[in-house]
Amino acid sequence: MPGDLVLLIDHRDTTVTLDGQALRIERPGRPPHRVPLGPLGSVIVHGSPLVSCDVWRALAEAGVPAALLPGRGRGEPAHLGAGLNASVALRARQHAAALGAQRVDIARALVADKLSAQRALLRESAERWLVEHEDCEAAIGRRWADLASAADVSTVMGLEGAGAAAWFRWLGGALPSRWRFQGRNRRPPRDPVNALLSLGYTLLEAEMRAAVQAAGFDPALGFLHDIAPARAALVLDLMEPLRPSVDALAIQVVEEVLDPRHFTYSQTEGCRLNKTGRRQFYAAFAEAREDWWQPQPAAAPVSLASACWRQVQWLRVRLGEPAPAGDPALLEDFDG
Repeated sequence: MPGDLVLLIDHRDTTVTLDGQALRIERPGRPPHRVPLGPLGSVIVHGSPLVSCDVWRALAEAGVPAALLPGRGRGEPAHLGAGLNASVALRARQHAAALGAQRVDIARALVADKLSAQRALLRESAERWLVEHEDCEAAIGRRWADLASAADVSTVMGLEGAGAAAWFRWLGGALPSRWRFQGRNRRPPRDPVNALLSLGYTLLEAEMRAAVQAAGFDPALGFLHDIAPARAALVLDLMEPLRPSVDALAIQVVEEVLDPRHFTYSQTEGCRLNKTGRRQFYAAFAEAREDWWQPQPAAAPVSLASACWRQVQWLRVRLGEPAPAGDPALLEDFDG
């Protein structure tokens, strides 16, 4: 499992090369920095610094996820993770389940976990802000109850979308008006909260992709999301129960770390963090990565990497693999 250090490369005049078992980071007029590979948990690159090919190879071999983000908000992010695992038997079970009757059962379970996490975050936020939440909680609860009778994946996706819409509608009414949040929007995001949500989901996707690839699953074939060109459907599937944790991070950041001056606005590029805002956001992300928000209080902090690992192991068990050995805290969800 990767370490806990988040490396942010945010200057286009930066050069990154491999130096033994470390990354050598150089900028004109500054002394070079050497970052060992061992402690790295993830690498985030903004824009177009010069990174040598052997750096990407070393990160992939070490299972360290990397997210490559466009410098000015244009285009889609790219994700790099571990190389393909050789577990053909596991992939065969995945394909059989995703193309058979088990697909809808797994899709229902993923959305049920997401709705439960949304409801937990709703209660936590409403209690802290002293804001009414009963209507939203009831709406999410109805979608959760309706999952039991959902006969196909399209219905499951509809229930997921309705639950998300209810949650974001409530959040828009609860957050101060200076954040201009009225619901989810993207490509490009049009307000600061949506900018944080999009960025947070992108970082989550990088971490989840690394876990999926390291386990040997086929990232492109999911249960909840359909097959589409360039879509890592299984990665998106396993992200769903963890999206409320990103929402919790975005809420924390707008409450405690950032204010609207940390964002820029453009008709073509939408709303995005400025350089000062990015530094502060990634510092908050690095801290949250080691104590990832959970819908139920944990006896000990759970890292983002462990949360992604748990999702991957949950799927392995659903497909008939034996429960993983190791930390009992990570096994408690695998008995059903």
